[in-house]
Amino acid sequence: MIYKFRMISGDEKAFLREYEIPANYSFFSFHKFIQDDLGFDSDQLASFFITDEHWNKGLELTLIDMENDAGLAAVPMESVKLSDLLKSKKDRCLYVFDIFSDRCFFIQLADIAEPNEDNEYPYCKVSLGNPPEQLELGDMSINDIFDDDDIDDDDSFDEIINDIDIESLDSDDFPDQDFY
Repeated sequence: MIYKFRMISGDEKAFLREYEIPANYSFFSFHKFIQDDLGFDSDQLASFFITDEHWNKGLELTLIDMENDAGLAAVPMESVKLSDLLKSKKDRCLYVFDIFSDRCFFIQLADIAEPNEDNEYPYCKVSLGNPPEQLELGDMSINDIFDDDDIDDDDSFDEIINDIDIESLDSDDFPDQDFY
């Protein structure tokens, strides 16, 4: 089966892509295809999120295995086929291509069809507008990532502490706890 996806951007209103992808492709293969089609650097972190009809995030599919002691924090893209999670028309996902500023594409499964023998899959059927610019870590400083103008120098912490009226604090307001 072939999945026909429609992808739009929240950043670029005149941007639209329609992709036709084999249903048995992994989310990782879909990621690589999107990156290639848009001319993005595929080494940058990205994630898919399965969403509901209101675009609320559900299961995350990541480039790297995020397993921890409590189990999987997310599922690796390479281990899941599109058809495992997207089963019917209008199923949705977000493709977060800029992890640090949470910029993403909105992707909807528009149709499911039989493959056309004349087509070579995957391919981009419709390409309108320019994609939003992909930011790379090399383009940013740590201040750009946190974008916090309040923390300009080492004196800021001291200024905040000095503004606290220690005399007004009542030790009865705090539970008895040992801090190590």
